[in-house]
Amino acid sequence: MSGLLLRVGIDQTFGRYNAPINPLTNDYLYMPIPQGQDNPQQIFRQGMQTTYAQMDTHFSKFTERNSIQLAFPEHLRSIGCHLDPDFENLTYGDQATGRGCRVGELDVGDFIAFFASFRPVIPCDHVLVYALYGIFFIDEIKKAKDVSPGQWHVNAHTRIQKMNDEHLVVFADKSRSGRFRHAIPIGEYRNGAYRITNKILDAWGDIGVKDGFIQRSVCPPWFTKPEQFLKWLDFQQVKLINNNWG
Repeated sequence: MSGLLLRVGIDQTFGRYNAPINPLTNDYLYMPIPQGQDNPQQIFRQGMQTTYAQMDTHFSKFTERNSIQLAFPEHLRSIGCHLDPDFENLTYGDQATGRGCRVGELDVGDFIAFFASFRPVIPCDHVLVYALYGIFFIDEIKKAKDVSPGQWHVNAHTRIQKMNDEHLVVFADKSRSGRFRHAIPIGEYRNGAYRITNKILDAWGDIGVKDGFIQRSVCPPWFTKPEQFLKWLDFQQVKLINNNWG
């Protein structure tokens, strides 16, 4: 078995925003990166648009249940979002080069654990909260060109008019994949960067990157002991949900 730790989601580099999290309860809002609206290769197929406006109601619900005042980021309201991973359709897409090469090395039964950098809505020990928020066990991986037209709507890499045929689309095992009801913080600021805490690294059996580094990198790390990570995850008793913002 192999497992990949993959950073996905909006941040200051891609979107100029960090999705919110309540560090007391680990309640959070999943927010993907923006769609490249100025790139003709990122234009949606008719009827397959995904936008930040679609999460506006859920953003309001998040602020209400956490009793905070937080305004929806206006620079995102009118643009498309690259909804990937898609936790409703349980798919994840990536390019066939660069970091996507590692996705292409996965096989049926392997997994991807997703994490992001969230902005705490109340003061806590860190400026950002790096946290896990979902997991996909691989059921199938296809090239975009092999995804049938009837399934184009299920992933960001096939919703666009001029899709790259060589991009990869992961289809997750629906029986054990999904988004976490509550995020699981894993990071701390240490030695000049955000890294996985030493306690969690020990519990996981380490990952394939020096000193647990989890800021953006070209190559996402493998879990050194994937079975040990899954035992740790089972102990967290996470509840899986199959929607993006509810």
